[in-house]
Amino acid sequence: MTQVFADERKARIAQHVLAHKRATVSELAQMFEASESTIRRDLQELEEQGVLHRTHGGAVAKEVAAFEPTWSEKRIQNQEAKTRIAACALELVRPGQVVLLDAGTTTFEIARQWRHEDVTLVTNSLDIAAELSTHRGVELVVLGGQFRAKTGAFVGPFAERMLAELHVDLAFLGANGVDFQGITTPNPQEAAIKRAMVASADRAILVADRSKLNQTAFVRVATWDEIDAWVCDGPLPQGEWRAWQAETRVEVMWQGANRG
Repeated sequence: MTQVFADERKARIAQHVLAHKRATVSELAQMFEASESTIRRDLQELEEQGVLHRTHGGAVAKEVAAFEPTWSEKRIQNQEAKTRIAACALELVRPGQVVLLDAGTTTFEIARQWRHEDVTLVTNSLDIAAELSTHRGVELVVLGGQFRAKTGAFVGPFAERMLAELHVDLAFLGANGVDFQGITTPNPQEAAIKRAMVASADRAILVADRSKLNQTAFVRVATWDEIDAWVCDGPLPQGEWRAWQAETRVEVMWQGANRG
């Protein structure tokens, strides 16, 4: 009889998440009068069955986790925040460095504001390559491979193999989701090239605005112990994220912040 109740509860949890697209553990625990540990076990089993995707503190429907907006759609979102992030990120670049820009709209804003000379710049983005192709003082290296029109990125084994031969000083990475476990993106090929970027870099720097907080996309790119710094559009919100910031080794910075 207990198993029947458990199966019924999991079925109702699945229905709720599918209907509402997302739910938290505490919300589900109250709804089904179960402990949070029980709900977490239910969510783990439902994820293993391919029903939903777990996030920190809850779950989202699979179509939410796998959703990937186009480059044009992302380009117009949170533009003011991306402008501030780019300005802050550019303060980290020094002459003589090798800098990598991941394909993305925040990294494109870094390219649009680019002012440095005597820099080798590596990218897997067609748009960033076009933006910087005539920029004085930039030696441009473009990673070749399979082209994804949706994001304007070169991905796949050829791009990864080329990147494996390179060493970069700074790698600026975008992300679709930022949670307490690290950063995520919807597409497995883009996740793979981003992981190769992290591996090639002395410093891996996330560039992502606060709208990405508590969002989880389909594929894990990196955990926080693989990320050295996070350039954001402002201070993290009070609560769990501020506590996380106090405990983590990741330096969080934003335009105008006093970093000593």
